[in-house]
Amino acid sequence: MNDKTCNRCHKKGLGWDLEFHKKMGKWKLENHRVNGKWCNKPKEITMSGKKSDYDLCELCSDTPYGKCLKEDKEEHLRKYHPNNEMLTELDYIMTLTKASNHWLKFWKSDKHYNRYEHLLSK
Repeated sequence: MNDKTCNRCHKKGLGWDLEFHKKMGKWKLENHRVNGKWCNKPKEITMSGKKSDYDLCELCSDTPYGKCLKEDKEEHLRKYHPNNEMLTELDYIMTLTKASNHWLKFWKSDKHYNRYEHLLSK
């Protein structure tokens, strides 16, 4: 049913984004454009600087995380890898977003899923 209104731009006749709900377990209105820009799409954070200024953490190599300024790499290692352990994408998602328990079921294929499985029983 397309009878929803966007709280940001007040566009009417919108429906729910079912794909987002399947992945995240939360509801949001479908993407729509205002003056050529997506209204409810989160802003992307881009890193500025030359490629040579950044270093990819070898303990994060299987994730989209771990790219940091060379001078910040020691801090990254201290914060995210205190015991020199490799992290998966799920580890970062649980650390950074505090994902809801029912959303966790979509990450069963992650090799660190068993670290967080106990949260489903709460």
